[in-house]
Formats: sequence, C-alpha cells, structure tokens
Amino acid sequence: MTEPTAVESPAGELRRAFDLSFASPPPAPQEVEDLLALRVAGDPYAVRLRDVAGLVAGRKVVSVPAVTRDLLGVAGIRGGVVAVFGLASILGYAPSSGAPRWLLLCGAEAPIALAFSEFEGHLRLPKSALHADLTHRAPRHFAAEVASTGSGARPVLDLPLVLARIRNHGSPDNRTPHEEA
Repeated sequence: MTEPTAVESPAGELRRAFDLSFASPPPAPQEVEDLLALRVAGDPYAVRLRDVAGLVAGRKVVSVPAVTRDLLGVAGIRGGVVAVFGLASILGYAPSSGAPRWLLLCGAEAPIALAFSEFEGHLRLPKSALHADLTHRAPRHFAAEVASTGSGARPVLDLPLVLARIRNHGSPDNRTPHEEA
C-alpha cells in the first residue's frame, strides 16, 4: 500500500501555509507622505498635501496695482477675495506669457493662492522616498528635500517658507539658483 502523504502533500502544504499566515504578525504599516505633483516653467516640483488648503482651476485673476512682481492679482475663491502670486516668479523663473490655469490655496488665517500652469497629480510615497538633496535646481531656501518617484526626482517645496517670503515681501537672501549665476 502506498502512503497517502504523497497525494496529500500539496494540499497539506497549502493548509499549513494558510494556518501560518494567521500565526505571523502583520507587516508593520509603512509611513507615507501625500504630495501634489506640479510643474513650474516645465520643471517638476512637489508640495506636501498637508500644507495645502485647496486646489482650484480656471479662475479669473484680476490684475491689481502690485508692490511686488510676484503678485499677479486677486481671484474670487470660496466666497472671498484671495491674493494670487505667481509661483514661477517666486522661484526665480521669468514670468509666463499666459495666465496660469491652477491655483494652490495656502495659509489658514489669510489664504494666499499660488498660481502655476501644470498639475500632474497626487503622489503617495513612503517617507523613505523623501531625502535631503541640495544638488537639484530647486531654490535652496524653498526646497531642502527631494521626493524620489518612479519618474525621477522632484524638489519638495516648503510652502510655509514660501508664504513667509510673500508675507515679508522677500528677504535679504531671497536669491534662487536662477539668479545666482
């Protein structure tokens, strides 16, 4: 008589593996960071979703007399009037010829909108994909981290620093790599 274990072996192995899956501790949850991917003057950037109050598209920006070249005007958003600043200008790029399509709402107490032209989507990355890297083209005082994505590296803009610069109308050291050359 033959031993039944040879026939039961694959089913028995599956049963044991199934039972062991309940005996093993669950994998540790991976810490993630939610980011928005955008482009400014064709260059990729990211912003932390936790620093964003909203994202709107297609709003008309009405020009107003400006004290700074970064102020594009004002826009009506959520029943209020919000100052709109050009993110390209803040980062040291030449002003774009067309009106930016996207407005990134920032700041809780006095919202400010940052205008840019290309929104690429939402990124959910493990925190290990964010690292300090100052070799990229990003303005050093606005982006001290880089997010490594499947499509390459993106400097992560520090929106609280951008807002502080806007509210302080610049600072003595507000040069960008585009202006340092």
